[in-house]
Amino acid sequence: MSVNRISILFFFVILMFQANIRISFAQFQLLPTPVTEKGLKDYSKNNRLNQAPSLLPFWDDFSKKGVDTTKWINEGATQSLTVGYAPPSYGVLLLDGVDERGRPYSNVLVAQGITDKITSVPIDLSGLSEEEKNTVFISFFWQSGGRGEMPDFNDDLSLFFLDTTDNWISVWSMLPGEQFTFTPEIIQVTEEFQHENFQFRFQISGRASGPFDSWLVDYVYLNKNRNPNDLSFPDRALTKTNVRPLGRFSAIPLFELNKNSNEIWTNSGNEFKNLENRFRAMEYSVVLRDKADNSIVKNINNNTPFNPVPLANERRSFDSNSFNVINLPSEETDYELITYLTTGDKNLFQIINGDTVFFDNIDLKMNDTVKTIIPIRDFFAYDDGNVDYSAGINQRNGMLANRFEVSNAAFVKGISINFTNFTQANSIVDLMIWRNLDENPIYVKEVFIPEKPSLSDFSYFELEENIRVEDIFFVGFTQFTNDFVYVGLDKTFDNGKEVFFNVTGSWQQNDIVEGSLMIRVHLSETEVLEQEGQSEAGFKLFPNPVTDWISLEGEIDDYSVYDPYGRQLNLPMEINEKGKMINFAGLQKGVYLVNIVQNNESKSIRVLVR
Repeated sequence: MSVNRISILFFFVILMFQANIRISFAQFQLLPTPVTEKGLKDYSKNNRLNQAPSLLPFWDDFSKKGVDTTKWINEGATQSLTVGYAPPSYGVLLLDGVDERGRPYSNVLVAQGITDKITSVPIDLSGLSEEEKNTVFISFFWQSGGRGEMPDFNDDLSLFFLDTTDNWISVWSMLPGEQFTFTPEIIQVTEEFQHENFQFRFQISGRASGPFDSWLVDYVYLNKNRNPNDLSFPDRALTKTNVRPLGRFSAIPLFELNKNSNEIWTNSGNEFKNLENRFRAMEYSVVLRDKADNSIVKNINNNTPFNPVPLANERRSFDSNSFNVINLPSEETDYELITYLTTGDKNLFQIINGDTVFFDNIDLKMNDTVKTIIPIRDFFAYDDGNVDYSAGINQRNGMLANRFEVSNAAFVKGISINFTNFTQANSIVDLMIWRNLDENPIYVKEVFIPEKPSLSDFSYFELEENIRVEDIFFVGFTQFTNDFVYVGLDKTFDNGKEVFFNVTGSWQQNDIVEGSLMIRVHLSETEVLEQEGQSEAGFKLFPNPVTDWISLEGEIDDYSVYDPYGRQLNLPMEINEKGKMINFAGLQKGVYLVNIVQNNESKSIRVLVR
């Protein structure tokens, strides 16, 4: 067991027993995500008979986002794009020992038992001919641990079949091993299971007190007219997320890209796996598009052939051409990086009695394309928005920060943090900005961790004053609890060296946790808040900050006011002996946006209400 795994397990021991030992900064699996208490559906025989069973073939490689509810009855499993080591195709199924609500199956630390399960929808295996009955097989790939927690030596991953008397029969089981490749398996579905409501189930057994055990399953295929050696598939697939063209960043502000575009963009790349036992000539393309209108920003590679020709069952990494000069948008938008293979892949097929039979419901081209969003907006981000784990510190008055760097002076507009523990909503932290960690922060604000609807959502905290930063600076928070404050950790790319923590009175650079801490900083080239008396385009708003009335000098055509949540407010303008005035009295404190239209041009001014 690795040192990192030992430290993670040690964390959970401490958490369970609420010991006073401090382990400073740590990585850990995701915590429970509350959902509506509806309970699991009872998929009894009567319920199964109320829906039409699916027909053969059954296939899923988990490259589609999320777990496909048209194929699976899910009890705790999730899809992951990053946890698997060298998977057969993009995306894997993760079974990790917490239930469908993210909760442990037991509160007893040493409790053992059945945890995650995922069951196929009913599949009609009746009506097979005598020749076909001996040709029904299910195949899949499995891996223990991956980039998650290695199961204990006596834990297991099992496959069950449902027989005609509604009993689940174990047909295959595997103990963990220190192996980092996906292992293929193929199991025959014998006549005793060939009925109109057949189902199969993957199930793990191990420690029931938390997500200590990770098992991965991929490329599940059930069909007739197969044999025990049928582990070659007419499929070529991409296997991971695209290499970042912005280096260690997933997002860089538009104004920063405009200044240094030629120096920032590099190249991308990916990896493919030939799942067939024969060579195949292939090509790849890499395209950068503007997601707003789907227009092509640049063709990076256009049907570039792989040389040499990919061999049977080969796995190979490849690089794109250099991005060189990229045309940037005039306004903030999202670019989309698309890598796709040209392989000749078609729908799944079988050759039966010399005839080729295609299955229209299984498109093997779906895993030939990987898309990555590149935000061209106002923020720096190290993470891709994928919440794979959490990380945090467990010390009252402890501090956690991400390091950033700008080429020229800029102003901080806001800070986004993905707090992953839903139970910590409404607790307090101090947001902070430092120019130097050896000095006092230049900005401190007490905030509540807000509630949020889903795990991937960031909490955005808007600044209420102009904070100027230059060169290297740090953004983070101070906590006021000895419990861990959970921050999302994205495993797509390792930016651990950008993380710093302080639990003993001195700062340390992280060398414990790999990944990207999900703390982002939003920036502006110019001052965020207009200063009182500052004139722009022939008009002036003052005072700023405002408590009651704000005055407007100059001629305008129209105006609108938006609250901190982006909602337009109905704040009429009054004209009296003092001039044009807008009443902000009684509004909630925060930063509001006043949009002024003058000579068919608009100007937005941020106004702080105190």
